[in-house]
Amino acid sequence: MGIHPTAIIHSEAKIGRHVEIGPYVVIEEHVEVGDGTQILHGAHLTGWTTIGKENRIHVGAVLGHEPQDRTFKKSTRSYLTLGDRNIIREYVTIHRGTKPESKTVLGNDNFLMALSHIGHNCEIGNNVVIVNGTALGGYVEVEDDAFISGNCGIHQFCRIGTLAMIGAVTMVTTDIPPYMLVDSKQGSSVNQVGMRRKHFPESVEREIKGAFRCLCRSGLNTTQALSKIEELYSSPEVKHLVAFIRSSKRGIGQIRP
Repeated sequence: MGIHPTAIIHSEAKIGRHVEIGPYVVIEEHVEVGDGTQILHGAHLTGWTTIGKENRIHVGAVLGHEPQDRTFKKSTRSYLTLGDRNIIREYVTIHRGTKPESKTVLGNDNFLMALSHIGHNCEIGNNVVIVNGTALGGYVEVEDDAFISGNCGIHQFCRIGTLAMIGAVTMVTTDIPPYMLVDSKQGSSVNQVGMRRKHFPESVEREIKGAFRCLCRSGLNTTQALSKIEELYSSPEVKHLVAFIRSSKRGIGQIRP
């Protein structure tokens, strides 16, 4: 398709090779678009936005616009960085950082469905799925392989751990540990389906289940339980779980194994 004649592209924007740009797309001055990316009609790329290779940006998406923060000053230089092979569906909004020289970051192979929103200074890992209508507040961190279902609200500064799954219409106000499934109606449990889809060895799955049982059934407080888990289990996955919980600033959601 090439570049449609109705697209508005600033002369200083940097456009890679084999990029397709549809009708009425707007690409502003400081934007960089990597090779093989496709930008469908009506999308708006602004701010200091850098987009990697082979991304697909759908109709009406807005990337790199000013953050929704009353303290933001219009003259602030801040950034949005996307990796490679991300799918950004219709009317997704991703805002750049709010403080000078700060950034919002998405990794590779993420799938952001229609009308989802990524607030300023979020950090999204790789292979993350965010379903229609879900909104992430500022400074949210989402680790690799997480799945956030539709119409969820993720409070600012929360963290979503590796391979965590959030059920639809769930409000998240605490950190969600790795490998955990959280649902507003059914409570929480271990994300067994996710682990099996990722082909976790049975030994690792057993360790993760054991770690969660220790956290909520041992009668130990969190600090004691984490020390006990370290004595019992040695897999990298459990070590990551322990480190995640120890570093939590917002606390972790109620866990039911």
